[in-house]
Amino acid sequence: MNKFKAIFVSALVLISMSAISAPKVYGKLNIAVNNDGSDGVNEKEIDLVSNASRIGFKGKVDMKNGLTGIYKIEYEVDITNDDTKSKAFNQRNSFVGLKGGFGTIKLGTHDTPLKLAQLKADLFNDLKGDIKNMTDGENRIGSFVGYDSPVFGGGVSISVGVGKGKDDGVANTDLDGEFGTNLSASLKYDIDVIQFVLATEKASIKGYDHNRLGMMIPAGPVTIGLIHTTTESTVGNSKDYDATTISIAGKVADGKGKVK
Repeated sequence: MNKFKAIFVSALVLISMSAISAPKVYGKLNIAVNNDGSDGVNEKEIDLVSNASRIGFKGKVDMKNGLTGIYKIEYEVDITNDDTKSKAFNQRNSFVGLKGGFGTIKLGTHDTPLKLAQLKADLFNDLKGDIKNMTDGENRIGSFVGYDSPVFGGGVSISVGVGKGKDDGVANTDLDGEFGTNLSASLKYDIDVIQFVLATEKASIKGYDHNRLGMMIPAGPVTIGLIHTTTESTVGNSKDYDATTISIAGKVADGKGKVK
């Protein structure tokens, strides 16, 4: 086992050293003007905000014998915040990995399989209406080891992720924040036009257990999305609840825009 681990780690080091010379650089600037108000307050605040603007680089390397090394480093940049005390960069999904006929393995910082179970039903992702502002379960964790299976059985795939969970500050408990205390998994069925996914996450970094159902179903000219998440506290604060998001999106007549 130790020999296998040494070979795997060495392979990942070679990936980063050989691929760093030719990465694909990318980025996105997403700026919006928000007009916010609160219940019982007459005044509204107009603010210019950066919605998860980001910069990163990624690439892959052919390692022969059907294996491909992959890597990605991505950081969020808040270009509207002039607070010199705040962090200029915040890490997003960043990892090295190995891809082959067996599937894909990733090591680093990454969204959990439960978070990804939202599919594309979160129509306002990164904006004010992002489901992260309405429910928990939108977790990205460090010290992450993830596995995505190849598609089998006519559209079925499995994803599993392990990382650091919630540290409740109490010694010798299940919530000690060590690697392996957070576990997330999903089962997805995708046949192009219809998508279903079931996911679960235990001991999340915020101290909750989650279960999630996600689906995307076409209905005539529109696509209907559903995200249903159950949340149960694991740190005794009794914040247990369910949250459901339903979305509808369709293309306009000329096909050059969307209504959602």
